[in-house]
Amino acid sequence: MNEPESTGASEADEAVIQPSVFTCNSSWHAESALACGRCEATICPDCLVHTPGGTRCKPCAKLKRPPMYELSARHYALAIGTSLILAIPMGVIGALFAPPGRLGFFGILIGFFVGSGIGSLYATTLTRVTRGKRGTGMQVTAVGGIVVLLLIRQFLGGGFDLQLLSFDLVGPVTGFVAASVAWQRLR
Repeated sequence: MNEPESTGASEADEAVIQPSVFTCNSSWHAESALACGRCEATICPDCLVHTPGGTRCKPCAKLKRPPMYELSARHYALAIGTSLILAIPMGVIGALFAPPGRLGFFGILIGFFVGSGIGSLYATTLTRVTRGKRGTGMQVTAVGGIVVLLLIRQFLGGGFDLQLLSFDLVGPVTGFVAASVAWQRLR
C-alpha cells in the first residue's frame, strides 16, 4: 500500500552514479575520488601529476630534473674558469676604451648596447663550454664573472676613488644589463 516509488534505477546504477570517496595516499587530510592511472592509488588534486600517459601519483610520474640542469663539479670548474678567462681581457678593454667617469651621460646608451653584448657572450660561451648546461649555478657564475670584469675595469681605469665612482655611468649600466641578459639566457 505505502510502497516507495521506484525510479527505475537498480542498485547497480546507483553505485555507478555516486562515486566512492577515499582519503588521499600522500596527504592524509584530503579526500578524493581520483585514482592514479598506473597503480590505482587514491590521489587528491594537489598530488595529481598530468603526464602524457594520463594522471599519475608523484611516485609513478617519476619526476626528475632535466639533464641540462644537472651540473657536476667538472661543469662548475669549466664555467668558473671560462668566466674568469672572459673577464680579464674584457675588463682591460673596458678600462682602455671606456674608462670610469669619462663618457658622461652618453655612456648610458653605450652601456645598454655593450652590456647586452657582454651578457650574450657570457651566456653563449658558458653554455657551449659546459655542453648546454643551465640553471642557477650557471647564472651565478656568469654574474660573478661580470662583477670581476667590472672590478678589473675600475681598478685599471683609475682605482676605487669615490669621486670617480660617483661619476661613472657606463660601469653600473653595463654591468646591470649584462647580468640581466646572462641571467635570462641561462635560465
